[in-house]
Amino acid sequence: MNEADFAALNEHLKELRPAFDEFSSRNGFVYIDQTSLGRYPRIRIERRGVTNLWFDLWMELDERGQRFVQFRRDLPFELSAGAYIDVRDGTKHGTRFQKSFQCFSGKPFEQLSPILESTMRNALEALEKWDVQFLRDAGEEVRLGQ
Repeated sequence: MNEADFAALNEHLKELRPAFDEFSSRNGFVYIDQTSLGRYPRIRIERRGVTNLWFDLWMELDERGQRFVQFRRDLPFELSAGAYIDVRDGTKHGTRFQKSFQCFSGKPFEQLSPILESTMRNALEALEKWDVQFLRDAGEEVRLGQ
């Protein structure tokens, strides 16, 4: 696929921006730059704090694990949410404790707009309960920079 193909595949995400904009402005989230996420359709927002919270929406792959190359309104999407903390521990880059969950998977694009904001709001209630100690105890530990 060339750049124009990826741009066309991403064009439909504009329909979901109002829900992300509203949720983000009310809850202190910011968009992660699309260029750092790759070219496949994806929106990621994050809220930095003592614990860093995020939501990530992306177009799933086909049944063979391949990227879709042309948009259709029935293509499946996944929304996940999670939190992480980065701990300086004397190593060069530190350690991350992270935990996430899937809000939905296999949801056709045409069904996303009416449920997106309420799904994120419900997930945020769970995420906001995850403090530093919870992430240390229940999160996955990852050495950064390795």
